[in-house]
Amino acid sequence: MDALTSKAEDITIEVNNAELLGKPHRKEVRNWLEKVRSIKEQVSNIEKKLKEQNKCWDGCMPNYYLRRKISKMSLKLIIQADELIADGKFESVSLEQEAVLGCTLPTTSIASKTTADVTLEEILHCILNTKIRIIGVHGMGGVGKTTIMMNINNRLIKTMDFDHIIWITVSKDVDVNKLQRKIAKKMKIDLEEGEDDDDDTKAKIFSALERRKKFLLIFDDMWDDFPLDKVGIPRPSEENGCKIVFTTRDLRVCRGMGAHEVKVKVLSDEESWELFKKNAGDVVLSTGVEELAKAVTRECCYLPLAITTVGKAMCGVNDVRVWKNALKELQQSNLEVKRMDDVFVQLKFSYNRLRNSELKSCFLYCSLYPEDHDIHSEQLIEYWICEGIIDKRETRDDNMNKGHAILDELISISMLKLVESGENYKVVRMHDLIRDMAIRITSLESPRSMINAGVQLKESLFEWPADAERISLMLNDIKVLSGQPNCHSLLTLLLQRNPLEKIIPHSYFHHMCSLRVLDLSGTRIKALPESISNLKNLRGLSLRGCKLLQEVPSLSNLEELRVLDLSCTTIRELPSGMEAMVKLQRLNLFLTKELHVFPIGIIPRLSFLEELTMCRSGWKWSSMTTEGARIEEIVNSTQLANLEIDFTDLSSFLFHVNSRNWQMMKNFRLCVGSIISPYPKPKFSVEINSCNLIGEDNSLLLPYNTRCLHINACEFISLWNVMRSLNMSELCVCRLYSCKKMEFLMADEEPLLPDLKELEMRSMGELLTLCKGIPSPDALKSLESLYVENCDKLKYLLSDRLLQLLRSLKHINVRGCDGMEEIVAEEEEKVIGKNEDKSSMTMPLSRLQTLSILELPNLRSISSRVLICNALETVFIESCPDLKKLPFCVHNLPSALKQIKVHTWDQEWWDTLEWDHPQTKAHFQSLLKFTYDI
Repeated sequence: MDALTSKAEDITIEVNNAELLGKPHRKEVRNWLEKVRSIKEQVSNIEKKLKEQNKCWDGCMPNYYLRRKISKMSLKLIIQADELIADGKFESVSLEQEAVLGCTLPTTSIASKTTADVTLEEILHCILNTKIRIIGVHGMGGVGKTTIMMNINNRLIKTMDFDHIIWITVSKDVDVNKLQRKIAKKMKIDLEEGEDDDDDTKAKIFSALERRKKFLLIFDDMWDDFPLDKVGIPRPSEENGCKIVFTTRDLRVCRGMGAHEVKVKVLSDEESWELFKKNAGDVVLSTGVEELAKAVTRECCYLPLAITTVGKAMCGVNDVRVWKNALKELQQSNLEVKRMDDVFVQLKFSYNRLRNSELKSCFLYCSLYPEDHDIHSEQLIEYWICEGIIDKRETRDDNMNKGHAILDELISISMLKLVESGENYKVVRMHDLIRDMAIRITSLESPRSMINAGVQLKESLFEWPADAERISLMLNDIKVLSGQPNCHSLLTLLLQRNPLEKIIPHSYFHHMCSLRVLDLSGTRIKALPESISNLKNLRGLSLRGCKLLQEVPSLSNLEELRVLDLSCTTIRELPSGMEAMVKLQRLNLFLTKELHVFPIGIIPRLSFLEELTMCRSGWKWSSMTTEGARIEEIVNSTQLANLEIDFTDLSSFLFHVNSRNWQMMKNFRLCVGSIISPYPKPKFSVEINSCNLIGEDNSLLLPYNTRCLHINACEFISLWNVMRSLNMSELCVCRLYSCKKMEFLMADEEPLLPDLKELEMRSMGELLTLCKGIPSPDALKSLESLYVENCDKLKYLLSDRLLQLLRSLKHINVRGCDGMEEIVAEEEEKVIGKNEDKSSMTMPLSRLQTLSILELPNLRSISSRVLICNALETVFIESCPDLKKLPFCVHNLPSALKQIKVHTWDQEWWDTLEWDHPQTKAHFQSLLKFTYDI
């Protein structure tokens, strides 16, 4: 024991010294010391027993039995001690920390229940989830990705969930070879200087990681994805338990690595203030300083890096004037607050990493919009095209596609934030600090910009920079522009949404010979200066929403014009010289109600015209007119890809449809008669108003790729009769309003509308049933939403057989149908056994999410069968006084139900409802909400 104890003491000293150096000791050393302690305890017990019970028989005789027993125990301990002495020959008691278990990193702690803490817990959950192997943590620069991962690194070292944790800071342009060397250095792998044998390097890294068994690799600040096998990293799997986590500003890196994505969000308002106080100190709570300090915090835009930087810079400052100056500097985007340059450098690194000048220019263009402004993608991309940033492709459509690709790239690297997205549009926004950084770049580098957007300017008497290439004065309070600015380099001038009434003198644009983009939309301008006619390089002119503008000067010199937007103006005729604009690609005349003539011969001269928008214009296209252009000019135009026009009558519409001009269209919106529908039209839509569709001479013919059909105030027997000879496989939305003589929607077994998702029928006074006869199983197989309103002759909405064929139905909404007695009716020919109770039968509606029954005074039943609706989330009921029972039972309660809304005046009705079981009533009662608004 003396020999073993001495060895243990020596090893303990080595372990303590290693821990002082931050090096953990080996697990085998820890186990060895535990065994030594165990033997020492056993030997101590033996010695104690020998002293206490050395004699027996009142001390007359030695205790031979006990001695013999202790001898056997001692022999075993001697053997164990000899083995431990032999096993205690360790080459080293400690491990190199970075190469083995991991390295505790210096970082700021994260408070619990904050945005960062929630994200941290989400990442930890993913790391410990056996199904997720690679995790990509993404977000804008300075949002706190590295801090979160450092906290996770330190926590996992303590919990020892992994055998080894390896942290690699990647950053900037790191190719495979450089990345291998960084990994090798961390793991103390010996790579010879200048070694270029890729296979040998891969093998060394692979072998080293395999030896480390269950490892966690953390790559911080990645800018590109890479193949694991090329570096030599074993692929993480459920079997080996290994994980890879990386941080990046570029969402595309996550997708390139096939990673589970976790986004790091900016702080909340309260969290931002707490972080600022922590860094700036108690001085921020002083009288006169607190409100200024809160304003300064808001200017840091909820970005942890900026808040921390500015907070430390203002620490201990109690002079109100200094705080006011700091606030002004931040508001004016000067970024001259002490240490704020550090934030700028971080953010600018993302800009510098953009792969070409085209991307950089597109990004900087976004700063022309006001702070926190919603930027609509179509308008933004059109600016890019007209200024010439991406105008290098054959067609406008090609350029638009290129623009959307650039926009998606800027979103993916967090330079822009996606606010809203639909089928045909995107809305993005620029983070305030990112915008400040962009403004600073454009004030120092090319393209030089002067940006005073949305700052409540009332006049423009300031000096315009002669070298400015972009000037934005949008969203101000400027009423008059005067002078003759000397801006020969100016490419873009944005003046939209000012109460602008005059531009004087007429020579105002005389020194803007390079101008390519001019936006005056939403102003109160009544007349344009004559000098606008001499902007020979102008490519985009927007006068959208200039409601007082009745006349535009001659545009005969604008041969480079690509886009002319005169929508929502009161012009009475097209500008003269339009036939000279041979490069025009888009002409927007939407809602030009005073425009009653479209001159003959203009469309054929516009050989590059791809988009023509004239819905709700005073001019309607016809095949019979003698006053202006006829529909033949549209039909013969080979470049038109986007057409939105109105027709005078059905025959003119049919002339266009029969021409098959629509086959090459990327979008069309066609309307016959006066537009009544309040809905915005999706792509490939047709609206037919006030037409007689009965008889062969009036049969409706539609383009096969029509996706939305709206028929209003027409006369026809049934949709089936109108369309039975047509291939309408792409129709997704059908709306029928106030149509006379229509008794049923469909009949027989024809597969009428297999892709229809939304069916809406309003004020169909003669409608008797949706389906006459037995429908085909595929007739309405894709229908998701059914809306029926004011169809007073309908006694029931759906037969039970038809309902069971609507496999995709998610929403049922019935309102104001005075004659309706049942929502779902049993078919008359169906025989039910004498002893069979219909209320015990069930009907599964597996996808139904919303059931709305409103203002149905004679409704007696929703369904005689019990509905099984496991996806049902919401039920709305109003003014159905004869309804006595809901079609649900205790054994099949809708488990997903979140709320049942009943109108306030129906409280008494609710109290008299019948229930199959008290538990059913309790289930619905717990989710009940009485409301005035349904």
